[in-house]
Parts: sequence; structure tokens; C-alpha cells
Amino acid sequence: MNKKILLTCFEPFGGESINPSYEAVMNLSSPDGMELIKTVLPVEWGTSAEKLISIWEKTSPDAVIMTGLAGGADKIRIERVGINLCGAVKDNRGKYPSGEESPCETPIDRAMPVAFFSTFDYASILRGLRAENIPATYSFSAGTYICNYVLFSALAKNHKDKGRIPIGFIHVPYSEAQGKAVFMKQADITRAVGTAIINAFTGD
Repeated sequence: MNKKILLTCFEPFGGESINPSYEAVMNLSSPDGMELIKTVLPVEWGTSAEKLISIWEKTSPDAVIMTGLAGGADKIRIERVGINLCGAVKDNRGKYPSGEESPCETPIDRAMPVAFFSTFDYASILRGLRAENIPATYSFSAGTYICNYVLFSALAKNHKDKGRIPIGFIHVPYSEAQGKAVFMKQADITRAVGTAIINAFTGD
């Protein structure tokens, strides 16, 4: 039976017309033995996690791998930690996480710990990316914006469910189409996401 992977990406944000995480996910073919459940998340507090959890509960995936853009990064970033914090940053609707008009940080879930570690096989993913000559590194901060928000939300659900499935987040650089000084070719970004999926399962 094929393993089902819930694979997410984001819509463009921050004035960009492209999000290379979206381009990677949409252009990725399912690896042998896997079924990809591709999902585009809004760059919005609240609704991004709600959509993720809703599709998760409907599909019962064997792993949840999330992707997003880390502007200015020069490597693929394998996120190791999700923190229980929404930053005082407006989303694509112009809303702060608290729903207030003034900037204010807030916990994602007051009933949960301050942080969770990712549960996918980060070491195998790093080895796989380097074997493909794709620059990659561990990251111990996914920030305090929507990427961290969905990562922590997914890890919290896994914790509540007493789950053991691989959960993690891959940050990608700008692509060449975005005209930035620091970028990675979109083809390599797409290849990196595919490599991460294949190597996400411990012992496989």
C-alpha cells in the first residue's frame, strides 16, 4: 500500500507574485510507493492551520511535510523546532494573530508546551540532500510567522493524538524567477522537496 504524504505549500506573500514552495509542490510527481496529497495553505493566521488540520483528519496521512519560503536563505533549511508563538506580524489579510489592530504576540496554544521537535528523519533528509549536491542545513528557528504557526500546530496535533508519524517543515530560498540576489534554481528546489519526502521516514 502506498504511503500517503500530506504535502503543503503556501500562496505568495509579502508582495511577491511567486512562492517557490508552491511551484515545487505543484510540479512534483509522486515518488514510487507514495501518494502525495498536495495542499496550498493561505498565508493567514487561523485559517492556515484550520485547513491543514481539516485535510489531515479527512485523509489520515502517514506523514505531514510542510514547505515554505525563507527569503534570503541560500540553502534548504530543515526545520527542527516549532515554537508556541505567533509573532506580531500581519498576514495576507492585514491581520495580526491576536485579531487586534495593534501588533501583539500571542501563544499558538496556551495548553501546549513552549516548543516541539519535528518528528521526521531530519538526519536522513540532510544526507539525502547533500548526496544530491543540494545545499542544505538544519534550522532551529522557523521564525514566528505562518510557517512556524503551521509547523507547531501540526506537531501539537500529533502530540494530542499520541501520534508517531513524521511531521516537519522544509524552508526553501527564493527562486531565480523572483529576481533576488540570493536564490536557488526552481528545479533544485523542486528536487529538494522530493528528496525530503523520500527520506522523511526513519528506517526507510
